[in-house]
Amino acid sequence: MSTTTVNDHATTDAAPAGARLVEVDPRSLLLEANVRTDADLDPAFLASIRDLGVLTPVLVQAQGDGLHVRAGQRRTLAAVEVGRATIPAYVVDGDSDEARRIIEQMAENDHRRGVSDRDRVAAYQQLSLLGLSAAQIAKRTATKKDRVTAALTVAASPVAAAVTAKYDVTLDQAAVIAEFDGDEEAVKALTVAAVKEPGRFDHLAQKVRDQRRDAEALAAAAADLTAQGVAVIEEPERGDGSTARPLHRLCAADDQARTALTEETHAACPGRVAWLRLDYWSREVRTTHGCADPAAHGHAERFTDTGASGRGQAGGPMTEEQKAERRTLIANNKAWRSAETVRRDWLTTFATRKTAPKDAATFLAAALARRTSPDDDALRLARTLLGLDQPTDWRQPDPLADVIAKASPARAQHIALVLILATIEHRTGVHTWRNPSPESRAYFTALATWGYGLSDVEHIVITEPQPPAAVADTDAEPDDAEPDDEQDEPTEDDAA
Repeated sequence: MSTTTVNDHATTDAAPAGARLVEVDPRSLLLEANVRTDADLDPAFLASIRDLGVLTPVLVQAQGDGLHVRAGQRRTLAAVEVGRATIPAYVVDGDSDEARRIIEQMAENDHRRGVSDRDRVAAYQQLSLLGLSAAQIAKRTATKKDRVTAALTVAASPVAAAVTAKYDVTLDQAAVIAEFDGDEEAVKALTVAAVKEPGRFDHLAQKVRDQRRDAEALAAAAADLTAQGVAVIEEPERGDGSTARPLHRLCAADDQARTALTEETHAACPGRVAWLRLDYWSREVRTTHGCADPAAHGHAERFTDTGASGRGQAGGPMTEEQKAERRTLIANNKAWRSAETVRRDWLTTFATRKTAPKDAATFLAAALARRTSPDDDALRLARTLLGLDQPTDWRQPDPLADVIAKASPARAQHIALVLILATIEHRTGVHTWRNPSPESRAYFTALATWGYGLSDVEHIVITEPQPPAAVADTDAEPDDAEPDDEQDEPTEDDAA
């Protein structure tokens, strides 16, 4: 075995100071646990080792029981596979620092062939078990702390760790899956999206988050009402045969003034019930108190021609076609709100670019030709996307103006693009998928061109020649009824 000492002034690539360069039999080397779970000995790599040998020496550590490979496991395995008699190796003195070994393997693997996210998760978990904090791991591996934190979150989730080990998912996707550990249906849907339709993953994740948040809010409100002795029922719909009515539609049967019942005046009635709905805009739970059987409990209708929901609507039950259209309307409106969260997150990242996309000037010119210009609300959204504070007083300097003044010409053009995008984004809403305008079509087409993955409901904006037929909104209150503030959109139960 020939030996050469590498001194501090050696020019050999990646040679550790004081290491001995030797030729060793690869079969004699001892392999330790490696951060890479799959050596990935592809045919091209094996052919290169067979024909040319190992050109870059592996790094081994001399210990009492032999030479341990610290960096170069893939080259060592390939040399054994193709039958190389010897390979070059740098020999260093023994070192019991396990964390250092893992970190060196990660760096070596990244330089040779990038470490997969599944291997990165396993490596960070090993380092964490050795007592290193997320901040220490980030510093020693030259990785952003949030990436390390995400990897440790995945490692701590049995489901996410299993998905990462089995499928080729990104660290970000695995961290999202970890959010839903315990929800088998959500984990399955997210895993399928990550593997088969990665462009839909963020939208599906936000949809599941929204559904979980809404379900938790409704469950908490229902539990509170039940504790108060109020029965929680499904919201009655016209034509469903329900006798339940909201209190503001009812009065005492002998009340000539037809004064509406209240929670207080109805507190002793055995027919006390309530139903829940989510406010369309705020997503807060709104409770409607009612009576399960007004006639049986001595109440009368304050108004005539009321529908089953007691909301001033006459007529028979909805047809199956109307119900189907109603369900589509409700589902797309909910999907739009989920997509808005994902879209604005994407816009926030997009706003950090130093330069605008190549076709940005064309988009800007077309937008200006349509007289698109930001108002105060659009400027507030633009500041949010750019990560700037909002001025609290008209005398306070605008951070946006300061950023523009200090920007390079290329960055300034991109900021101008963000201002126009914020203006159009501020104008979007559930009406956008129902009645797409030329402006909204151009906007979503541009976003898709620049890398944003459109959700199904956003695809309607750029693909539907005519908006889908809308179902008349049956949620309006009569003028003399108590107002249902801001609730001018359909509810989930309207399609029941």
